[in-house]
Formats: sequence, C-alpha cells, structure tokens
Amino acid sequence: MAQLSQPALTCDPITTRATVVAQIGARLSGQLSDTALAAWAFDRFYAEELGNEAYEAGAEAAITDVLDALMFGDDPGFRLDDEELRALVAQLGTL
Repeated sequence: MAQLSQPALTCDPITTRATVVAQIGARLSGQLSDTALAAWAFDRFYAEELGNEAYEAGAEAAITDVLDALMFGDDPGFRLDDEELRALVAQLGTL
C-alpha cells in the first residue's frame, strides 16, 4: 500500500523583524488580540528554541527580546499598552 506524503508546513522558517513588526501592527490596529499576539510570539520563541525556525541574521537578540516581552502579554500583569508596543517596534528598527 502506498504511503501518503506529509503536507508541507506553511509557516515561514525565518522570523524577521518585519514579521514581528507586522504582528505588533495588527495588534495596534485591533486586528489581533493580546492573547493572539502572545500565542504567536510564544510559538515563534519556542520554534526557534527547538530548531524548527530561525531568526533574521543579525537581529537574533532583538527578536528574542521582543518575543520574550510579547509572549506573556495575555496575562494582565505583563500586558503591554500601545506605547510599550510602539517602543518594541522602534527597538526592532534600531540595530
């Protein structure tokens, strides 16, 4: 009996600063909830830790710091306001 091939993964194996900025922008514009942004950041952070994804070359530390700040944003004690989110966007732009 022939084996079916596994479907290709649809996620991008590289997390870039632009991708992170786009996700923060979606949250700032109301298209993404704090919970959804936190879950996305958590998934990206641990995908890199597990070796399933990589971060943009030269921006690894900045991306790690921003994802770390975002991934607990669904907890009221760690939730970031719009000004703090904009500061994270600025941090990604200054390498």
